[in-house]
Amino acid sequence: SQGKPIASASSQAGAPVSGEKASPDQVLYKDGFSYEPLSEEIILRIAGLSYPRDSITNPAKDVIPLQDLRYVKIRYVDFDGKAQNGELICNQKIAQDLVEIFSELYDRQYPLASVRLVDDFGGDDLASMEADNTSCFNFREVTSSGGGRHKLSLHTYGLAVDLNPLYNPYVKKGKILPQSAKPYANRKNANPYRIDHEDLAYQLFTAHGFTWGGDWKSLKDYQHFEKK
Repeated sequence: SQGKPIASASSQAGAPVSGEKASPDQVLYKDGFSYEPLSEEIILRIAGLSYPRDSITNPAKDVIPLQDLRYVKIRYVDFDGKAQNGELICNQKIAQDLVEIFSELYDRQYPLASVRLVDDFGGDDLASMEADNTSCFNFREVTSSGGGRHKLSLHTYGLAVDLNPLYNPYVKKGKILPQSAKPYANRKNANPYRIDHEDLAYQLFTAHGFTWGGDWKSLKDYQHFEKK
């Protein structure tokens, strides 16, 4: 069931990741899991990185308006088994899905290496992947849109999540991203963080209506879940 907006920061469970005060429009799902409209602080963090600076006040045609995005706070268990605070930005349409999914992952002790905004990596998707960082929103083209074609990724609209990307790489005709993920491109190799059909993350995301890039025919994007 959907969480209810909370009235003030004093009623918020868990410290805000960025130290900002809770919005009156914040939706608290459960302790440590919430989402809210982007604060001025968050907008300043993403301007010119994951979000085009010139679209802050007047979004271009293909840029999602800031008011349609949500800042999501979660808890997760890292590879050392320690509880951590995490943060994502997503489309408001999937914010409730994400707090429910990541809450279940946390309760089941599903390990995630890192959950930070791509802006902490300069808005660079490859740098985020190399750091094995789980992320969602980032204004960018799809990885395979070369040859002069201009096709925006669903990450541009905050409708896709990349999970433990180093251990679950993008693979197309010998091209592997991130490059350091080459040992994990062959899904038959030992991999403690492999996403497959038996994996809890796969089961939770698909139960919420997401599709998995590992099921694609022309390429494999094992880290990728999207919802159109």
